[in-house]
Amino acid sequence: MKRLIFVPQYPVYMRYQEWWLIEFEKKFQEYYDVIILGKSVLNYFNSTNIRGKFAPIDISIRFESAQIQEFLDLKLEDSDVLFLSDISFPGFFSNILHHKKIKNAYAFCHGTSKNAYDYFQDNRDSKRLVESGHSKLFKKVFVATNYHKQKLGWKNTKVIGVPQSPFETFKLKKEYNLISVCRDSIQKRNKYTEKKIIKSFGELIYKNDFNTWKDYYKFLSKSRILLITSKEDTFNYSILEAVKNGCIPICPNKFSFPELLERKFLYDNLSELEDRINYVLNNNLFIEELKNSDLIENFFDNLVKEMI
Repeated sequence: MKRLIFVPQYPVYMRYQEWWLIEFEKKFQEYYDVIILGKSVLNYFNSTNIRGKFAPIDISIRFESAQIQEFLDLKLEDSDVLFLSDISFPGFFSNILHHKKIKNAYAFCHGTSKNAYDYFQDNRDSKRLVESGHSKLFKKVFVATNYHKQKLGWKNTKVIGVPQSPFETFKLKKEYNLISVCRDSIQKRNKYTEKKIIKSFGELIYKNDFNTWKDYYKFLSKSRILLITSKEDTFNYSILEAVKNGCIPICPNKFSFPELLERKFLYDNLSELEDRINYVLNNNLFIEELKNSDLIENFFDNLVKEMI
């Protein structure tokens, strides 16, 4: 069996990086002998329970340093495959691939510094050059949607979708109208729009109010509408999570959202957003699945086919 060298992001609690580590290991083991770089130090780091944010710089550096050392200690074989889980936050690791090359290297790209209001916007120009340079180290860079592919403009990008989260989903009695899951940043939340919607429809509840995936999914299931006011989009797992738990996402009519949702769940302005909310609240609506759901349902099979 071929070896797969998996380079995960630091698994921040209650963010997708947490379950990507577990789910990717489990799924990849169906096809490969999996080596996870950095896993040896995670028991120590997991005691921090960092929730809803990026990993602290000191922990990230120690984690990435462990990944680098473990990779340098490996005796590579021609058949080895490497998968980097996020080219946007590769830390030091991609630099190592300039020196210890691996023929079958692949990566996933979630957002990049081309996102407006990027987390690293203060140095986004230099970060963009780094990302573009690193992209050339990989046979293919996987992205979630055509929107991301077009935005990057790299020749080796491949639309692959995203995996489904492995957590239990619910179909509970509706008790609440609106929920928002976006973290408090210019990129993720339009506070002006939120204030107008709260005035018209009542208080918003936020994902950060919940301590476990189960509690959050239960509340999603009890809510009628997931409100997205993002000024930019990476992929937004919250849309998948909402649909799986019977909550209808209403999103801006741009970025990747038109590839995922019908027009009646998208809005161009505040007035249209209010109309969309009223339409959902006054009708017994539901979404069985997202557009292009085959990319999500068959994510791991599609991914492995690209890496064979």
